[in-house]
Amino acid sequence: METVKVSKGRHFLKKGDRIKGLFVVLQGSVRAVYKNDEIVMETGSIVGLMESASGIYLCDYVANTDCVLYAYPYRTTEDYKKIFASDEKYVAVFTMGAVRKAANMLGRYGTFYKSAKNYYVAVMNFYGEYEKLCNDYQVPIKPFKQLTSMPPVALEQPIERWTMEYYARMATFSLKYIDQFLGRDYAIGIGEIQNAVCWMRRAMYLIEELKDYLNVHKELLLSASGEDLFQMYFELARKAAGTGVDLEPVLGKISEFMEFCRGSHLFDEKLLDARFQEYESFDFYESTELGDTDVWVDDEQETYEEGVDYLEQILTYSEYEAEKADKFRQDLQEYKNLPDRLATTDDVRKLRRQITQGFYDIYELSFYRTLKKGKVPAAVKMFLNFGFMDEELAGEENTHSLYDMVADLSVFKANNVFTIYEWLMSIYRGENEPSRNEFDMDYLSYLNEQKKTGKITAAQVKELADDRYEKVDFEMKNMFVSTNRATYGKISTFCPILCEDDIIGTLENMMVSAEKANGALDGIRKIDFSLFFREVGFSDPEHDLNLEQIQKEVLPNIILMPNAGTKAMMWQETAGIKRDTSARFIFPIFTVVDVEELMIEVSGRFRWEMCRKIQGVRWNDITEPSLTSEYNDYIQYYRKNHDLSPDAKEKIKNSLNKAKNNFREVFVRDYHSWIRYESKGSFRLNKVARDIIFRYCPFNKETRTLLRANPMYSAIFEKYEILKERKKRHVELWYDRYQKKGGEINEDLQNNWDFYDL
Repeated sequence: METVKVSKGRHFLKKGDRIKGLFVVLQGSVRAVYKNDEIVMETGSIVGLMESASGIYLCDYVANTDCVLYAYPYRTTEDYKKIFASDEKYVAVFTMGAVRKAANMLGRYGTFYKSAKNYYVAVMNFYGEYEKLCNDYQVPIKPFKQLTSMPPVALEQPIERWTMEYYARMATFSLKYIDQFLGRDYAIGIGEIQNAVCWMRRAMYLIEELKDYLNVHKELLLSASGEDLFQMYFELARKAAGTGVDLEPVLGKISEFMEFCRGSHLFDEKLLDARFQEYESFDFYESTELGDTDVWVDDEQETYEEGVDYLEQILTYSEYEAEKADKFRQDLQEYKNLPDRLATTDDVRKLRRQITQGFYDIYELSFYRTLKKGKVPAAVKMFLNFGFMDEELAGEENTHSLYDMVADLSVFKANNVFTIYEWLMSIYRGENEPSRNEFDMDYLSYLNEQKKTGKITAAQVKELADDRYEKVDFEMKNMFVSTNRATYGKISTFCPILCEDDIIGTLENMMVSAEKANGALDGIRKIDFSLFFREVGFSDPEHDLNLEQIQKEVLPNIILMPNAGTKAMMWQETAGIKRDTSARFIFPIFTVVDVEELMIEVSGRFRWEMCRKIQGVRWNDITEPSLTSEYNDYIQYYRKNHDLSPDAKEKIKNSLNKAKNNFREVFVRDYHSWIRYESKGSFRLNKVARDIIFRYCPFNKETRTLLRANPMYSAIFEKYEILKERKKRHVELWYDRYQKKGGEINEDLQNNWDFYDL
C-alpha cells in the first residue's frame, strides 16, 4: 500500500490499460468516465473495483479535484487475499465499497431505464397531439417518417427489481454490520465483491445502451437541422395564425413541449436557446400572414405523379425570363436528341456550354427565390440538391427515387456534411465564409483585387464585405461552378443536368449519405489518428502561461455537389488564415466509386497541402524537416539514395510517370498504400517512404500494438514511442506548473493530453 497524490484534471487511469491496482479515495473526488456516462466517486470510494474481474480498466479515471489515494497492488482476484492479509478489516471495507458502488450503478440504471421509457411515451404523445391539433385547425398533417423507425425501449435482459432493491438495502449497512456479517472470511468477502462487480458491469453496459437509445432518438424532438417535431408544431402555429383562430391550444402544447425538452437534460443549452429563440420572439397575433421576406420553406411533399413537366415547374418557380426559358428548352431538347451526348465536336461543345450557363442562371434565381415565403416544389428541391431538371434525361425510375429522397434530405446532412444547397444557405446565414476561388483568393482578397483594378471603390469594399447576397454569388460563380465540373470526372463532356447515362445501378446505392461520408472519414482517422489534429497556441496570462502549443482536432466540411460523378476534391485545407478552421472536401452526391477510396485520396492531399500551408515558402526546404520537404527530397534524389534497391528505384520512376512528375500525387499514392495495406501489415512501400510517412502520419495505438512484433516496424515504432514520451513529459510538466498557478484543465487541454495516448 502506498499514498498517491493526483492533481485536479489529471487523467491518471486510461480505458483499455491493464489493471495495475485498486485505489481508495482518501481526499477529494474522482470522475469515472464511460462511453456515454460519468460518475463522481467521492471519499471512501474504491477506484478499479469494477474492473477487478476483467483485468483492464473499463473507463477513464480523471481527478475531479486534487486527490489523495491509497494504492493497493492488484492484478488478479487472488491479490485480494494479500490485501486482506495486511489487515483483516479490509474484507469489510472492500465489500462495503463494492456494494455501495453496485447500488449507485444500479440506481443510475433504473433512472435511465425510466427516462428512456418516459421519453418514448412523450414523443408518441406529442405527435398524437400534433395530429389532433392539425385536424382541429384543418391544417394538413405533415408526415414524420423518422418516427416510424423509433421503437419502444427494449433491453434484451433488463435487471430485475429485486437486484436493485437488494443492493440498495445492502448499501445502508454500516461497516461494523458488514464486518460481523462476513466474519472476516476472505472467501465470502471476495464472493460478495465479485458478485457486486458483475452487477456493476451489467448496469454500465445497459446504461450505455439506454443512453445510445436516447441520443439516437432525441433529434426527433429537437435537432440542429430543424427537421424535428418542434419545427412541425411551430409551422402549425404559424399556419393557424393566418386563419385568425384561437391559438391557445397549440401555443400551450408548444410551451409544454419546450418545458419537457429543458427538463429532459438531453439537449445542449445552446441548442435549446438557438431553436427556441425564434419561436419566443415571434408574435403570432401580430403576424397573421407571412411577409414577403419571411424565410419559410414549406416542406410538405406532394404525391409523386408520372408525366409531370418538371422542367416547367423549375422554370416557373425561378421566374427565368420567358425568352431565355424558351431558348433553354430548345437547347435541352436538342441535347436530348443527340445521337451521342458525349461527342466532343464543336457544335456539341457549344450546346453543352449554353445549357451549362442556363443551368447556373436558373439555379441562382431558384436559390434566391427559396429565401422568400412560400412552398418549394419537390421538382425545385430535386434541382437544387441533385441537379435534376428533366425526367426524360434522368429516367423515370431515377426521377421517382429522387422524389422520394427529397422527402427526407436529412440523410445527406450532418454537422460537417452539406448538400450544395445547404452549404450555400450556410454562407447566406453567415455560418461559413465563401471558399477561395481558382486563383486561391478568398472573398475579401477578391474585393481588394477589384478595388486595385478600379472596378469598385474602397467604400464599396467595406459595404460588400458583409453583403450576404454577394458572398453567395461569389461562392456560386467560383467554388460551385469549378468543383461541380471537376467532381463529375469527365470535364470535356460535362453537363450539369443529371443524366441517366451517368447512373449505374440505383441512385440509392450511389448516394453519398452523411453516414457513408463520415463513416469513410472515421475509418481513416482510426488508422491515421493525427490526420486532422493541428498545433494551435494556448495562453492564459492570468495564470502565468504565455504560450504553449497544443493539439486540436478540426474535422473537415464535406460538401456534396449535385452530380453523379467519379472524383472528389480537397478544395482547401482550412477555411481561412487560422489553422483551427475546417478543411473543405468536395464530393459528388452520387457516385459508383468506393467512397472510402475517394476519402483516402483527398485525405492524402489534405496532409500534403496542410503541411505546405504550415511551412509556407520553406515547404520544400530540407533544412526545415517536414512531410513535404522530406518527401520532396526523397523523390528528387531517389536515384542517389543508397537505402533504395534497384527495384524500389524502378517503382519510384514508374510512380512519377503515372503522376506526371507531380510529387504530391506520388505521396497520395503512397498514402493510399499506407492506409489500405501497410496498416494491416501488407508491405507496399520501400524503407525510406515508410519511415517518412510513419513519422508524420503515425498509426494509432491499436495498429502499432498489432504490428509491433514485425521487424519492418519495430525500430521506427520504438523511436516514435521515445519521442512521444518526451513530448508527453513536457506537457505533463507545464500542466503541473499551470495548475499550481490556479489554471484549470479545460476540454481543449484534456483533449491535448489524450492525444498522446492515441
